[in-house]
Amino acid sequence: MKNEPSKRISALNAILLTAVSLLSVAAIAIPDARAASSLLPSDQCDAEAGSEHDLQRNLAFRPVATDDIRIGIALSACREAYNQGSGPRQTFELARVLHAAGQRGQAMAMLEEAAEGNHAIAMVNYAVMLGERGDHAAEFALYQKAAATGNILAAFNLGVAYRDGTGTPANGPLAAQWFERASVARDNLGAFNLAVMLDEGKQLPEDNGKAAQFYRLAAERGNVDAMINLAIMLETGEGMPADAGAARAMFTLAAGKGDAFAQAKIAQAPAATAIVEPGEQASLLLPKSERAK
Repeated sequence: MKNEPSKRISALNAILLTAVSLLSVAAIAIPDARAASSLLPSDQCDAEAGSEHDLQRNLAFRPVATDDIRIGIALSACREAYNQGSGPRQTFELARVLHAAGQRGQAMAMLEEAAEGNHAIAMVNYAVMLGERGDHAAEFALYQKAAATGNILAAFNLGVAYRDGTGTPANGPLAAQWFERASVARDNLGAFNLAVMLDEGKQLPEDNGKAAQFYRLAAERGNVDAMINLAIMLETGEGMPADAGAARAMFTLAAGKGDAFAQAKIAQAPAATAIVEPGEQASLLLPKSERAK
């Protein structure tokens, strides 16, 4: 990326609070069983508080976005399921509902219990909360344990930990391995962050061609920052032949998703292409210090 316009390094640099409890997720096409009558408390808890990020979720019910949790119903069902000793999954779901209700202390206690029961996504969320309290060694250890089960969010967070040296010495190659593992599981954040590492060439050898490939993967999965960076590479011919039409199409896609920088690029493009020489295109790009972090 030397001597090329700087690109967007997004807020994704921070470890995600996957808090399955905190992420809004789209419902998949499974019939909604929440309206079913005579459900056992454990099943009602699964129906009201299951998370898309939980690979151990009860697949008889579609996942519930955080904003869609009916806290009163979910809390009642999950507390009853917990009191009946249903198991780590419902304990995690109770934690998720408690967190959504603003009861962080109780949520953390339930997450700890579910994590001790080897519930992977509970490990990830509990790790994040431990990290917020400054216990990065325990945070890192839980990411490792959860990632070993195949949990995608754990793999991503482990990549961030290795990249940033959180609870472990920084290690670019290991960070890249975990980001790629998340990417293989169709995670757009893993693909984007691996692309940034390859693009910047700080912790890995710079490889603009591979960076473009991973930006494209992330863009295809809806990552707007990846769309912007790929558009810049197409515009300037970094890591690939310059293609103004493809760059404009990618900026247009990002603009349609509400990205202000892309909207500005589209708005100025007709005049810019008429008067700006190729070597001056960098002046149309915001320096990294002014881009979203």
